[in-house]
Amino acid sequence: MKKWLKVLLIVLASIVLLLAVLSVCIGPIAKPILEKHSKELCHRVVTMDKLRVNLFTGTVGIYGFKALEEDDETRFMSFNSLKANINVFPLLAKKVKMRYIKLDGPVINITQDGYVFNFSDIIEFYRPEHRDTTPSKWLVDLRRIALTNGNICYADLQLNSNLCMKDINVEVPRLCFGRGNSDAALQLLFEDGGKLDVKMGYGMDKSDFTLYMKMEDFNVDPVEPYVRQWLNFKDMSGRFSADLSVSGNLKHILNLDAKGNLCLQDFNMDVEHFKHVVTLDRLNVEMEDFNPEKKIFHVETIELDALRMNFEIDKNGSSFSSLFPSDTSSQKESDVKSKKQKKEKKKKKSSQKETMAIESSNANVAPDIRLNHLVLNDCEVNFTDRTLKDEVMTLPVSNIMVDAHNLSSKTLSKASMYAHFGKTGEFHCKWEGFLSSKGNQAIDIEIKDLQMQELSPYSLHYFAYPISKGVLVYKGRTTLQNQELDSKNHFDFYNLVVDKKRKDIEPEYKLPLQAAAYVLTDMSGRAKMDLPVKGNIKNPKFSFRKIIVKAFFNTILRVAASPVDMIIQACRANADAFKDLTLDLDQRSFNSRQYDQFNAICEVVKDKPELTITVSPSFNLANYYKEGDPKQNEKTMKEYEHLQELIYEHFAQYGVTKDHLQFTNNVGKKFAPKGKVVLSFDVVTPGMDDVEGMEAAEKSLEE
Repeated sequence: MKKWLKVLLIVLASIVLLLAVLSVCIGPIAKPILEKHSKELCHRVVTMDKLRVNLFTGTVGIYGFKALEEDDETRFMSFNSLKANINVFPLLAKKVKMRYIKLDGPVINITQDGYVFNFSDIIEFYRPEHRDTTPSKWLVDLRRIALTNGNICYADLQLNSNLCMKDINVEVPRLCFGRGNSDAALQLLFEDGGKLDVKMGYGMDKSDFTLYMKMEDFNVDPVEPYVRQWLNFKDMSGRFSADLSVSGNLKHILNLDAKGNLCLQDFNMDVEHFKHVVTLDRLNVEMEDFNPEKKIFHVETIELDALRMNFEIDKNGSSFSSLFPSDTSSQKESDVKSKKQKKEKKKKKSSQKETMAIESSNANVAPDIRLNHLVLNDCEVNFTDRTLKDEVMTLPVSNIMVDAHNLSSKTLSKASMYAHFGKTGEFHCKWEGFLSSKGNQAIDIEIKDLQMQELSPYSLHYFAYPISKGVLVYKGRTTLQNQELDSKNHFDFYNLVVDKKRKDIEPEYKLPLQAAAYVLTDMSGRAKMDLPVKGNIKNPKFSFRKIIVKAFFNTILRVAASPVDMIIQACRANADAFKDLTLDLDQRSFNSRQYDQFNAICEVVKDKPELTITVSPSFNLANYYKEGDPKQNEKTMKEYEHLQELIYEHFAQYGVTKDHLQFTNNVGKKFAPKGKVVLSFDVVTPGMDDVEGMEAAEKSLEE
């Protein structure tokens, strides 16, 4: 063998032997060096049980790794083992090709204090002074990345929130930087319940991505502190599930297409001083298409089962107004400012051309909102009003059913609703209209068998009249065409009983409600009211609620101010029943015209036994007053008293007693021919002693 060949073989053998020795010794040698200078290298104290390096195979193994926090005492992260294998020769061509990366048993503790994390110092340590924006010529291709049996605990110190994830398993068949496609899969369990399964694909060339996420029975307790930043509640519980598919491009993050299901189950929220404000068995949302950039929001179905809401009002507000905090702390204000600053920085970094293109293409595009089907099953709202003067108003609205179809911003939408009011009441509602045009709507409402005594606390508060009995039936149709309102409202009360006015309560409105209810009630026990409302809703002075209230008040006031006409209508009596009647003072019987009027009055009294008919006489002025003949006046009064007895006898045949028919001692000043008397009839109804209410009626009619 030639000498130079022997020398070459010896050199090569020496190199191989040296590499072998280095391969065996580099790990034990490098381990203490890395541990000693770890603070300088990565700003953390690091310890390892073993470090193995094989230069021939390009394999690195780290076992029993531990890294401490910045205080050099608390554990930041650890793992059982990390194994990686790199293909060495492609490094010469600026290609990093990893055959596999295996991480087993990582335990990571993450803490957040405002915008500072417990690893923020590491990021700052490695942050370059000058960022190199030139594209890298290196190709990084990572294969078979696997994480097994991982555990991550996250704690937000300011919000006192903790979220622990265990049994984390991540599988990435390929992760490529530079070109090519990447795939990843993640599985984990939440310590408080629930699991997460994520699969993702990403194309480096075009920045396209696809994401599939499935979450099951996630306990919402860990997100409570974050919700508290917007809502003021005492406690919240529930389970959340999701099955979503998202595809898009990272360069245009808003231009994404998302669809899938969202489900919230066994949800409960309590507010301070109000328990179980909102509870529900299940809320299911099925998204058909969701694209923020194109303003497409299509939802196939929203289904809500067994929603329970306790809506209470007291002097301090309501159970729902308490949800929204009125004051913001300085910390929240600073958080909002910092968030705005971050958003502004991001906006500056974004491309102006791209922004202008998006604005020009989407600024004038109306949102495409569509909900194909909305369903509410077996829902309930318990309403309690504690602001009233004498009583607490409670009204349960149960068995609420809502079925809506094609709720869209572009086409005609329809919805129907059914509910129980109080003990026996029923509520029916049908609506159709355009969500994009509030000026074109149509709604039909019907209320059946609502017990009026359940509304007595409101009657006491506003009018000082309690309601002890009655049933309400309401039918209304309201249409809007080109902002013009046409509302027809028909109220039908049966056996409505309004009790005497409470003197110990100062009412909000002074109305003779008892008299009005009595007068409106007909011979069959029904009281009817029609309240039409018309107007242009664009008029700033127009208010549907105020118009309805005003129409109601005017009806009540007119009834109280002119009860005779209303009683005649309610009793379907002769229109001439209470007209003035002229009689001869010396007559001893009645003619057919007089009998007809007396009989009509008797029919009214029989229909309304609580009525009192007052009769006021008017005589010939010359014969009756002081300037007249005293003997003639005395004769006139005796003849008049005889006429009274004849009238009493006739009315008694119909069961009308002297309690119902009262002749007054006040002589009227109407003209009566000589030898005759003019009788003027009037009625006194229950509640007519409400002097303030009557004055309010008269004043309102004068205005």
